[in-house]
Amino acid sequence: MRTLNLIGVTTCMVVLGGCAATASPAWDARFGDSARALTAQQLIDPAAPTRNAQTTRPSDGRTVREAGERYVETYRSPPPTTVINIGVGSGR
Repeated sequence: MRTLNLIGVTTCMVVLGGCAATASPAWDARFGDSARALTAQQLIDPAAPTRNAQTTRPSDGRTVREAGERYVETYRSPPPTTVINIGVGSGR
C-alpha cells in the first residue's frame, strides 16, 4: 500500500512539473515588454535632449554671480511663510 501511494505521488509530481515547465519560456520571452512600451509612450519627443542641447541662452558673469548670491541668501534668511487656513481638519 505504501509503495502504491509513493508511485501515485511521484506520478502527480512529474505531471505537475511538466505543466509548469511548458508555459514559462513563452512568458519569459516577453517579460517587461509592457513596462518598456508604457515608458516609450510617455515620451513626446525622444530626440529633444540631443536636438536642443545648445539652445541655452548665454549669460554674463555678473548675472550668474548675483543669482548665486540670491540663492544662498534664501537659505540664510528664508522668506516668511504664509499659512492659509481653509478650514480642513475641524471635524465638523
